[in-house]
Amino acid sequence: MAVRMGPLDPPPRLSEIADPALLLDFDGTLVDLAQSPDAITVPDHLGKALERKAAALDGRLAIVSGRFIADIRGHLPDCAVVISGSHGAEIESPEGSSVSEREAPRVPAAALAAAGDFAARTKGLLLEEKALGLGLHYRDCTASKDEVRAFAQHLARDHGLYLRDGKMILELATTDANKGDGVRAIMAQPPFAGATPIFIGDDLTDEDGFAAVNELGGFAILVGEMRETAARYRLLDVAAVHQWLEIE
Repeated sequence: MAVRMGPLDPPPRLSEIADPALLLDFDGTLVDLAQSPDAITVPDHLGKALERKAAALDGRLAIVSGRFIADIRGHLPDCAVVISGSHGAEIESPEGSSVSEREAPRVPAAALAAAGDFAARTKGLLLEEKALGLGLHYRDCTASKDEVRAFAQHLARDHGLYLRDGKMILELATTDANKGDGVRAIMAQPPFAGATPIFIGDDLTDEDGFAAVNELGGFAILVGEMRETAARYRLLDVAAVHQWLEIE
């Protein structure tokens, strides 16, 4: 996997790419990050704009997020596109039917209870409960980051969960699926198969998606601050993503 550390150029215009297939992260890519997952602001036009863009690409647009699908649908109720949630563990058609091969297990109640107790006694820590995992957001308690990580590692060992890093978050999941798995599953099916995959994302967890599109002959676009990445191009922020997608 090619890793880039220097400045990245802006991507070519979408109209210049042959048969593009868009695979889009949600938080930090389509909507600005907020202090908590529930505090995001979703532009009123976003859902229908994405649906129109998907139609213009013959259906080749998917959202690939760490959020679970029902959460995404709640924020974009009027957006009939393919969605992969829970870091590739869930995939639904535009109509809302599951296309995943197997149903992933839910988080054990004992793990959720332990995480709730830990969050209650850790000032500033936000616990996010997901369908197939949980998130420990430490944006407001960075001084406790090491303590949070030690707890997350312990919880993962005790309950057979998978731990991954994100932006100011440690996520624990019931499967080892990642966004690259979601990308590969989507790109193997029509109308995506044979197209040029383009993954746009901002988080460390998006790097798996970046690697997948590179393997499939496409490319990735990093959103936000420069860091070590497998992306080939870069856009500055969410507004720049909307402008590049022409969904302003």
